[in-house]
Amino acid sequence: MIEEKWKDLEKGTCPNHYQFKVENAYGGSGHCPLTINFSQCAFDPNDEALVAIDNNGIAYYVDLSSIPAFRKLGCVGLSTFLAFNPSDRNEILIGLSSTNIKVLKIHSINDFCLVTGHTASPTYVSFYKNYCLTCSNKEVLIWLMKSYTKVHQLKLIAKEHVIKKCTFSSLGIVAVLYQNDVIQAWKFQKFDDAHVIEVKKHGLKNVKDFDFTRDGRAMILCGLQNTILIFNTSRWDLLKSIDFHGNFNGGRQVAMVQLPLDGGANSIAAILTSDCSLRFISLATCGIIENCCESHNGLKKIIVSTKGNFLVYISKHGFIDIMHLDKVLNTKLSYSTEKLLGHKRSQSHKALDHILCVQNAVKEELRLPRLLPILKEYGEYPAKYRRLIWSTLMELPNNRKAYIELSNKVPPEIRFDVLKNQHISEKYKSSFLSSTISCLIYWCPIIKECSYLSKFVAPFVNLFQNDPVPSFEAILFILLNFCDKWFEYHPLPPLNILGMIENILLEADPTLFTHYCERGVTSTDYAWPLLQSVMSEVLSHNDWMILWDHLFSYQKPWFLLMCVVAYNILYRKTIITKLKNSDDFKQFFKIQGHVTVKSIMKIAHKLDCETPHRIHPRRYLDDKFNFIPNKGPYLPFIQFQFPTYLTDELRGVNLKKLKEKERRLRGFQLHALELLEEKRLRFESENFVRNTHEMRLNELRRCYENQVQEDERLLNYVKQETKDLDPSHYLNGDSKCSHSRLNGRKSVERKRRQRHCRSLQEQVDRLESEVFHLIATLQNKSPRSSRSRSKSRSRS
Repeated sequence: MIEEKWKDLEKGTCPNHYQFKVENAYGGSGHCPLTINFSQCAFDPNDEALVAIDNNGIAYYVDLSSIPAFRKLGCVGLSTFLAFNPSDRNEILIGLSSTNIKVLKIHSINDFCLVTGHTASPTYVSFYKNYCLTCSNKEVLIWLMKSYTKVHQLKLIAKEHVIKKCTFSSLGIVAVLYQNDVIQAWKFQKFDDAHVIEVKKHGLKNVKDFDFTRDGRAMILCGLQNTILIFNTSRWDLLKSIDFHGNFNGGRQVAMVQLPLDGGANSIAAILTSDCSLRFISLATCGIIENCCESHNGLKKIIVSTKGNFLVYISKHGFIDIMHLDKVLNTKLSYSTEKLLGHKRSQSHKALDHILCVQNAVKEELRLPRLLPILKEYGEYPAKYRRLIWSTLMELPNNRKAYIELSNKVPPEIRFDVLKNQHISEKYKSSFLSSTISCLIYWCPIIKECSYLSKFVAPFVNLFQNDPVPSFEAILFILLNFCDKWFEYHPLPPLNILGMIENILLEADPTLFTHYCERGVTSTDYAWPLLQSVMSEVLSHNDWMILWDHLFSYQKPWFLLMCVVAYNILYRKTIITKLKNSDDFKQFFKIQGHVTVKSIMKIAHKLDCETPHRIHPRRYLDDKFNFIPNKGPYLPFIQFQFPTYLTDELRGVNLKKLKEKERRLRGFQLHALELLEEKRLRFESENFVRNTHEMRLNELRRCYENQVQEDERLLNYVKQETKDLDPSHYLNGDSKCSHSRLNGRKSVERKRRQRHCRSLQEQVDRLESEVFHLIATLQNKSPRSSRSRSKSRSRS
């Protein structure tokens, strides 16, 4: 194995902390560096070094004897536990996911041996004298350290065979914690006599972890409740039960801290709470010890060194933070009984005092550290209490006096102006929405120019529809925090915000961004519609409320932008293959989709973590919420974000002039359209008359031509007849009769043709009169003008 170089550890945010973080260890590609996620860590018996193993099975050695530095040892396999051999600090034991236990030397990790015997992956290891105890979720085995041979297997409770934890104490006591909150304990080499403790009878349910004091005389248990139990290990009776009212939200891991002058009593416990934060508790005074690590959260695991010099925690991001315990812990203990144990002196109070007391109690119960575990466990808040939870998270002051003063000043002419694009069936909802928007417009008059105001406000109004005050204040809170920098280009779209979204999308999904560019689609088409409706149009009502459960709880004003990008990425296949033109894109981002909020949150969190700092929105936006003042009138926050040259042009007299100019321009446009329509009708009518007249002339010409042809044909017939007759008959009477018959036939034929011509003439005149009457009707002319035109046509 090639000897790795030593590298110094990074200093943490606190001067007494060091961060162990490795990036790009495996040649990870991408725009964001690949960070190692550590899973196991263990100190050597002298507190001079520690070994850490990441999720890929790579081991690292950290030297703590002087300046903290580390180097990579090599691959040891996927581990389930890690521990140093107490009798040989150069030897470590590693539990493998393959159910084996690997024993190896630190400086020659390729030379190792495997200890077999477990039927499931071992999860815990502990030591007593020359013995080692390992446990899985099925069995507990005891080994002899010199030869690593199995010397005993504990007889467990048959029905309760799922093991959470098992460990040795310094006095040789073996304790097993089962999943049903039952503890079974033995003394070493007296495994036929077991003590069974049902923890539920002592008021603690869902026990997560336990630990022995260094002297082995007491055992501390913690669970999801705000209660810590301390048992005496000699008689297994309850020594103390400590209840913490609101100071921390239960515990998921406990580790005893050894101090130099405590005589081995170990009265201080490090608790990893259920909301993944770290607390130090004094078991003697039942108080929380003030320290510089109270603000740390997002922790997965804590490890206290053998001699109590160091404490290590593994964060949710996978890096290791090493701290000096003697510099972190302070001597001041917060053991005030009123603050920690919740005991208050009873005194008489009025109804108003009682209401305030209840409100304060509700706020205390609905603190964010208590709500986040609920959100992480169930993915949403209960619908029945969502309004109360949102109001508490936003810290709405419920300032009714300021709201009434504002609503009384609202001018009546702006009440329903902005509701023209909002379709609301219930009349009372429309009135409630209009009054809320009117107050917003009076609070900031320039906001009236926002065409999307109604669909932005409507979802929040529907949630608080029974009370206008929290509804109005909730919208103010949204505008102040999630709409920061939206109005710098008003009334244009927020080009700065859309630019941030484009940068994030380009970094996260270059293919989709390139497709948008090729189609000529900008962020105004694929991001601005989602922001205008705060994603209420593309999500169902329930999914939309779950989305805002997370947005209010994470308290990141920029997280809405991440959700917009995540929605685009989720639909990348549909966008690339199905949407062809700009109308398709505009329609797609205004209709309800079928993605889950869980998918959006997963991608949004990934974007939030992996987006580089140079383009991350938190670089430009506020990193925390701005809350509404509890007293006094509502301050006009937003209008100061508008550009001066735009606001001066759009407010006051200039705004009225622009609107008057716009009204006149619209009048001119309507008049021009009317003139064009009249001209078109006149042209069509004249063209129709001309065509009709030509048709009539053609018909007459055809009739006369037919008449001439008939006359010519008759004349030819007469000539032929006279040519065939004998000249001798001209003087006879028969000749006269034939001439008379011929003349009579000719006169009859002429009369018949004259009648036919008169009939055609009458039909043409009737058709012409009907045409002129139709044209007069279209042109809204009087009948007199139509008749005069008809007579003039007849005379012509």
